[in-house]
Amino acid sequence: MKITRTIIKEPKISLIITYYNLGKYIKDCVFSILNQEYQNFEIIIINDGSNEENSNILQELNNEKIKIINLTENIGQLLAFEEGLKAAAGEFICMIDADDILLPNYLKTLLYAHLNNNFALISASSGEINENGEVTSLKSPNNPLYNQQKQINYKDIENISNNSEKFTLKENKEPFGIWNWNASTSGMFRKSALEILNYFPNKNYWKTGADKVVFSLLDLVGSSANIGAVCYLYRHHSANNSQTTLTTGKKRYLNENYIKKLIAWNKKLRLDTLKMFLKNKKELAKKYNKTDYLKMFLKVVFCFNIKFCAKVIKTFAHKIIKI
Repeated sequence: MKITRTIIKEPKISLIITYYNLGKYIKDCVFSILNQEYQNFEIIIINDGSNEENSNILQELNNEKIKIINLTENIGQLLAFEEGLKAAAGEFICMIDADDILLPNYLKTLLYAHLNNNFALISASSGEINENGEVTSLKSPNNPLYNQQKQINYKDIENISNNSEKFTLKENKEPFGIWNWNASTSGMFRKSALEILNYFPNKNYWKTGADKVVFSLLDLVGSSANIGAVCYLYRHHSANNSQTTLTTGKKRYLNENYIKKLIAWNKKLRLDTLKMFLKNKKELAKKYNKTDYLKMFLKVVFCFNIKFCAKVIKTFAHKIIKI
């Protein structure tokens, strides 16, 4: 009888960076990835039509783990992310913002969480840095598990790392479309779950806010969870999509234009997701089975969140009382 040996391989992770004119930060981001404790990964940089000066910066990132795809025009975050997916060889995918910094435990911790649980998306907690890279917080109020996080002890601030096997994990229970994760860099996805993007319409609308679509759809088709381990540092600067106007400890104040954008995103996401389910009814019912197809469809139809409505009312209350 012939005896064969079974070889178990570590899963590969593809980190997709959609890059548009962030040359000031992208080197630090890439170096933080190359410095990961878990090393079975590839970096796919999608140069989304950056200007010539910023495109030249990418030429300095020469490493066998890095693949650079240059797009001739700016197509936006969601379509650029899809271009990265086409080239990705990993079983797990990360959507990385070019201005963030990954801590050495990032890949190891998120992969451990995935392999010991069954979610389409797991989102890590973050610390924060300013425009100059100075650490301003290791317990960001953006973290959904902020109140459950333990205080982080460290000796060398450049080598902050948590035990990858000890962290708080909590499944997301919010209605469809309600943001209850950390920012895009926080997430690690199962590549198989990302197939739902093939059916999603009007992707060119999402020039920004692509994580809103990806995180929401993955939570819908495969559930999601947050972990309390701090695995990366979110960078605050003037070009942030969230347009934070003032940060004062636990409270973060957003300008009215960004709140209006959130309202538009919420409306667009729900309508386009419903269109997706109706247009691809037979195919999606076959893919996910009829019962689960109906559950997902109804979850989108009846999604509603009082907290978000209250936040909108508070934001624009000054127009009622004429401040």
